[in-house]
Amino acid sequence: MLDICTSRVEALRTFLLACSGSRQPLIEKVRFDGPGGTTDYRCFGNVLVPRRKSRPATLLLRLFPALDPRFSATAERMKRLTAERQRRFAMQQFDELRSDRFRLVEQYCCVAEALRVVEARTHELKDELSHIRADERERIARDLHDHAGQEMALVLVELRELQERARGLTRQRLDEIAVHVAGVGRKIHHAVVNGRPRIIEELGFSRAIQTMAASFAADGRLGLIFKKRGAEPDLLPVAVEAALYRVAQEALTNVLKHARGVRKLDVVLDFAGKSISLTIADDGPGFAPGVEPVGDAASPGIGLRGMRQRMDDIGGTLAVGPRCGKGIIVTAVVPLTCGPQRSVPS
Repeated sequence: MLDICTSRVEALRTFLLACSGSRQPLIEKVRFDGPGGTTDYRCFGNVLVPRRKSRPATLLLRLFPALDPRFSATAERMKRLTAERQRRFAMQQFDELRSDRFRLVEQYCCVAEALRVVEARTHELKDELSHIRADERERIARDLHDHAGQEMALVLVELRELQERARGLTRQRLDEIAVHVAGVGRKIHHAVVNGRPRIIEELGFSRAIQTMAASFAADGRLGLIFKKRGAEPDLLPVAVEAALYRVAQEALTNVLKHARGVRKLDVVLDFAGKSISLTIADDGPGFAPGVEPVGDAASPGIGLRGMRQRMDDIGGTLAVGPRCGKGIIVTAVVPLTCGPQRSVPS
């Protein structure tokens, strides 16, 4: 084609585009500028025939897309392979994302469990600290009563003997010293009496026990039944009130810590005239086979040994055993007509 058209290339390009864009062969007249000058051509579909007989004709070939089924099958197979590769890649990404999600969920569960354990341990430490503080206050009160109180009593006895033998200004001075010593004794007695839990002073003994039990069941996991039998005395020994309150507190704490699956809790306070009994029963699994209810060796200050020690200090008894059916029952009994009580301030 370049032999018949050395100039006006745009005319040749326009003609070729017209030929390739037409579905039917073009039949028309065209003119090109070639080496021998301008020449007119007659197009008969696929042949360019010059008007000059001395110039050869030019054959035009048109290429049409081949519809070979082998090419179509190969193209379809390549398309399917591409789609399969894309699907596998997408599934791989999905599996990786799902693995990452499971790993994140597992880490979240581990963190949540760790937080739950930390919170439970924090509550246990707070309870232990509260018990330790209460025990320390009671120990100080007993020491004041047993030692300082007795020493003050001996001093008063000596002063009274001196008062009987003294006369005049010496007798007057000894009277003043005796009054002062008696005042110090009353202050010590007041400090010992105020060593009991403050909630008992504010609400009374039975109401304090009921309020504490209700606080343990406040989250709704335990069904609490509180019963009070008999008439509550107007005045109870301070040591009896404090000891029974601490025993109830420790028994309820042990229920929450050690009794799995507890749903029901019964607290009974029985005033029988000559004695007071406190009963706390749950419907948990009870003691494990072969385990004796002798106390909590890991935390003896708040376990069964500590509860028994409290009862021994005021002349009472503590019984711990399996409940009829299932569960554990704790019963503390304090006689009100017992002998001298070591922790009762006199």
